[in-house]
Amino acid sequence: MLSFDAPSLPSPLAVRECTRPRFDGNLRMLGDWLGELRAGGVRQAGPGLILALENLRKTEISAGRRLAILSALKVPLLKTCAGLPKPRRPGVRVAPRHGVTLEQHLYRLMFLNLNQALRQLDQERLLPSRPQQRRREWAIRNLFRFANRQVRYAVHWSTPLPENTWRGIHELHVYLRMRRPILAGSNSGPEVPLSWIDPELEYKKLLLFGLAARLREALVRDEDFLDELEDRAVQILLEDPHRMLGRLRLFLVDISEDAPPHQRMEPLDVTFCGWVLQLPQALVHQLEDEDLELGPMDSRALNWPSRLDFNEVARDRYIW
Repeated sequence: MLSFDAPSLPSPLAVRECTRPRFDGNLRMLGDWLGELRAGGVRQAGPGLILALENLRKTEISAGRRLAILSALKVPLLKTCAGLPKPRRPGVRVAPRHGVTLEQHLYRLMFLNLNQALRQLDQERLLPSRPQQRRREWAIRNLFRFANRQVRYAVHWSTPLPENTWRGIHELHVYLRMRRPILAGSNSGPEVPLSWIDPELEYKKLLLFGLAARLREALVRDEDFLDELEDRAVQILLEDPHRMLGRLRLFLVDISEDAPPHQRMEPLDVTFCGWVLQLPQALVHQLEDEDLELGPMDSRALNWPSRLDFNEVARDRYIW
């Protein structure tokens, strides 16, 4: 169920009139449409972007054009999400909500479109050229960014995640691992390194955040823990479950489930499709010790500007 905390929504006719971007023409036309959408304010921009992203998934275009369109939509989408009403005030504990918000729906659709574009790009050319590799890097980087936004939003605002969010994250990691040997065996020259990101490290960061939120939510609101999340994730190993049979108190990642890692207290007596998280002992202690003192709560990593401003220059632009 989609919920939207706003006094009123635009009429269906107004939404239809502002949600007809063409994806097969000049990208300047898409920019004109975005300008018209901005003029309608955040209540019109949100539903308009949702319909645009849903239509984009159904449109048959090349992977390169799909990524160019997503690049053009990214900043307006983020600005729209910054201006959308939030479910509650930060720091106020309330009962979990029963539906996903418009902002969550936008993040989810962006993730799905990026995932579609990445796989289409790989299908169009098994061994990418350097320009295609740059496009691929952009897609991967933003896939993890929007996955991170989905997971953190749900924790911060006490809302459920859209269905298949975690399953999509697991499948993305498996897909990237499977593609690694193919890229390494390219005959078109050495593989272009992912200089800005380590996909496996990004996956581990999400796993650690999800595990901490599941076992001890106060940790993911702690400033020190968030600051050290990447350093801690570097130390995590993804072990084959076959090697861990018979061991107690394990942290399991079942990639067939739509869920973050969980802790199994009993001995592991069966294998499964996924991994066992090998964590440093100090981190295990931090996750399990309810009496461990934490620093002051900090929500800065989850706060965004409240104004809708499409004119701000984006630092992360798509490079052709």
